[in-house]
Amino acid sequence: MSQTIAVYNFKGGVGKTSTTLRLAHNWSRSFKVLVIDCDPQANLTQALSEESHSNTLFSLTKKLLHNEQPEIKPVEIHSYLHLIPGDYQMAEIESNTQFISFGHIIFYKLLSAIKHDYDFILLDCPTHFGVTVKSFIANTNSILIPSTPGSFSVTGFKKLMTYLNEVKKEKPLSILGIFFNLYRKNTLLHQKIVREAEQELGDLILDQRVRESIRVSEANQQNELLYSFTDQSAVAEDFLKLSDEVISRMNRVTLTEIVDQLSSQEVN
Repeated sequence: MSQTIAVYNFKGGVGKTSTTLRLAHNWSRSFKVLVIDCDPQANLTQALSEESHSNTLFSLTKKLLHNEQPEIKPVEIHSYLHLIPGDYQMAEIESNTQFISFGHIIFYKLLSAIKHDYDFILLDCPTHFGVTVKSFIANTNSILIPSTPGSFSVTGFKKLMTYLNEVKKEKPLSILGIFFNLYRKNTLLHQKIVREAEQELGDLILDQRVRESIRVSEANQQNELLYSFTDQSAVAEDFLKLSDEVISRMNRVTLTEIVDQLSSQEVN
């Protein structure tokens, strides 16, 4: 049975796409991995493939909305890494009345048709907590939350947990945790923010941080594939360790348990 993981935070600039890319690359060395570009900006697609694609997430979704059974043929990046490309037209789906009512069923059909072919399915989600994100999260096993020291707040995390708790799911959602991206270990402010986050949220904060890199920032701006140049870099090593830690946290703590824990802290 595959593990379906949403990489999500409702704050932008935290490295959702680069995280999805790097985890997919690392895991595809040993496992069969599918990445789905759910973001209308399609940055993940542009980073993995320079070709134009007709069999996109939008085209598949639209056919399912019309009760058609599309032929799902992910793009092969290499034999163990496949992609369902993103499309700017996914932004239109948010206002589709049929999708608003049945989006979670549409994505259930899509994922059910392919999940048995993969060990991991990674979803690069858009920032906006709309119908698309809710529909995908309703069909995922787990969620990984990237953050940065500059954008993190405990209040924001609690609000995110509240939003996620409103999504109706058949099975409990596993929270893999929060990890800090663009981390500067020699900066006192970053140390302070991470320390306070650990004090407030404990084991929800992953041990591994991913350090800030000018080279990676340049690559992101140019849609250059992260692993094309960083396999021997410190950032690549950080992501490799993060990949191992995330796997070790599969099915460890559920959203319901976290919400109950946060609620009890507020009462006390």
